[in-house]
Amino acid sequence: MLNQWEREIKKDHSIKALKKLLLAFYAASHMDSERNEQSDAPYRIQGMSIFNKTVSTTIRAAPHAFAHHAPVVNGKVQAKGKVRVVQALLKSYMASLLELLRQMSDAAMIQYLIKECERVVVYFRSFARYTRELVKELLRQFGSASADDGVRISSLLALRQLAVGATGDVVDMALKGMYLTYVRHSSVKNMASLTTIQLMRNCGVELYGCDGGASYQHAFVYIRQLAIHLRNSMQLRSKESFRAIYNWQFVNSLAFWTEVLATYCGDRADDQPDLCATLESLVYPLVQIIMGVARLVPTAKYFPLRIHCIGLLLRLSSATGIYVPVLPLAIEILESPEFLGRRPVKSTLKPLPLDAHLKAPKEYEHTRVYLESVLESVFGILADTVAAQSVRIAFPEWVVPATLQLRRWRKRVGKSWTRFSKQLQGLLEKIDQSARL
Repeated sequence: MLNQWEREIKKDHSIKALKKLLLAFYAASHMDSERNEQSDAPYRIQGMSIFNKTVSTTIRAAPHAFAHHAPVVNGKVQAKGKVRVVQALLKSYMASLLELLRQMSDAAMIQYLIKECERVVVYFRSFARYTRELVKELLRQFGSASADDGVRISSLLALRQLAVGATGDVVDMALKGMYLTYVRHSSVKNMASLTTIQLMRNCGVELYGCDGGASYQHAFVYIRQLAIHLRNSMQLRSKESFRAIYNWQFVNSLAFWTEVLATYCGDRADDQPDLCATLESLVYPLVQIIMGVARLVPTAKYFPLRIHCIGLLLRLSSATGIYVPVLPLAIEILESPEFLGRRPVKSTLKPLPLDAHLKAPKEYEHTRVYLESVLESVFGILADTVAAQSVRIAFPEWVVPATLQLRRWRKRVGKSWTRFSKQLQGLLEKIDQSARL
């Protein structure tokens, strides 16, 4: 029966056969629902083999029929013949496709259905209700805890395809939903979660490149919200206000906007000059927020957070070419009492992975193993910062204050940190060589 309907649809473009096939597809998409068991639908799907056959046949044949009865001309659907009948069939197909997507738990099947949604996205755009439902479902799949990388990437591609050429409401819904979904799932629990968060951040950055005006509006609003939270924390100076800033969701929000600005005002500025010109005015306020966060609580246990902030500033500076005074933030760490006025506590703890922490656990505070991890990160920052500035004509003069401070630090604590003293000596020699060129 399914094969016969498919032949009639492909050969004769039969509306009657398409109706029957979509009724069977509806039954398949509602196979597990109580409503389907109680309904008087003409078809019932029993068994996974029949279910798979029905779904695959519909997904092959229905778009072929719609291409004939509702062809796409210049990006718009032009229904011909029985317009109302064709519209009803389109709505039935989209509703069943979305219902099926909501029920699936297998990653391969979810990807398959999302790609099918992407293939008929032009029809979704013709119906505001189904457009909104598709955006919501794609965002749900994107943020699902059980979703794998393939599902997230497929969801992004479908969202981007839907947003390009869509109305402003759809674009706003997609951009806002993508950012808020990312923020809700940006808490770092272990090293493995860092990879997922990075992927979600990259996906969000890609989506924000589809509409410059809408992207600026959302970026302005959310960066302003971050600034307000920081201002309130600086005024209240309480543990609760600090906790509102020193958490992964806030820091990863900064990382998100840093990547958006670094990508479209730096890495891809030549490819999308209009978008770069639109977003460039947001670089300065974002830099001010990041520097304020880094200096909010300048204690040793929050060195990992400061290092994260310095990394964001370096990313912005190196990508956009805008000078950001990063070295003082790094040197302030070296000149803290942890290195100059206190002897570190010996410990047998494992080295602390700073990438997965915003503050040092209590058992790591004042230990040598923790401070060694901090020094390794700080020296890496120093090297990256000097390398980025070494091509500038003002480099010989710019590097003088930092060189004096680093030599003074090495003289004071070199015996306590022999390995790092040697590394610093090598870095200072490289700086002198570059300054003489």
